[in-house]
Amino acid sequence: MNHSRLYSCSDAVFMNWVSQSINLIKEEEVRFTSFSVFFTAERLQEIEILYADANTIPSDKVYVDIQAQATENINTCVEECAKFFQACKFEIENVFPNKKHIWNQFGFNDYEAARKSGRAMFMFYSDFILIANLHKTAMTKAAWTDATYTKINELKDKLKMNMDQQTKCRVDRGRATDERIACLNKIYEKLAKYMKAAKIIYASNEEMLRWFKFPIGKNTKDKTDSSELEPQEGTV
Repeated sequence: MNHSRLYSCSDAVFMNWVSQSINLIKEEEVRFTSFSVFFTAERLQEIEILYADANTIPSDKVYVDIQAQATENINTCVEECAKFFQACKFEIENVFPNKKHIWNQFGFNDYEAARKSGRAMFMFYSDFILIANLHKTAMTKAAWTDATYTKINELKDKLKMNMDQQTKCRVDRGRATDERIACLNKIYEKLAKYMKAAKIIYASNEEMLRWFKFPIGKNTKDKTDSSELEPQEGTV
């Protein structure tokens, strides 16, 4: 759904500020309940529940780490596929000496491009097993065994599995981020009422007003989880 953040800072900074604000409002609760019947214990409890829910959603950094591992697994698998194909080339050249048109059927002319990405290598191995089966009689008669064909399929499937895991991580990361933002936006809207009331309640108390302001990140254009953002004074 791709929700837009209502708050002008990172999720981590905003959540930290929410925690502090909840505690502060609890300490000053009488001031708010005396100011308006709008402010009740149940209303504050709603914010606490939303905050607890937000804390159960893994941070973006967790998914970044998982995705990095998935990418590393793909790169390792690509190298494994490349090494096995190099070994296969030796037998292919022996079975079909000087027949470059057949070598190219096996992917000799596509190999270097295939090494550039997991997706390219997966497509390469999909074609590789297809051509290998086409020439199975000649290859098994002179060089390969069924174990060779099993290995080609295993490497292709292993690469596909790692690619699927990476894709799933990206999808899960997007969903988690969207879910977290939606939850924090609800908290923002509810706390905005407290911030607005605080400007009246503490009109003559600059020290208290300083605490009842939304945080603003150093770079409001970047609202992702970033250690470069920190709480600053803002306005409602």
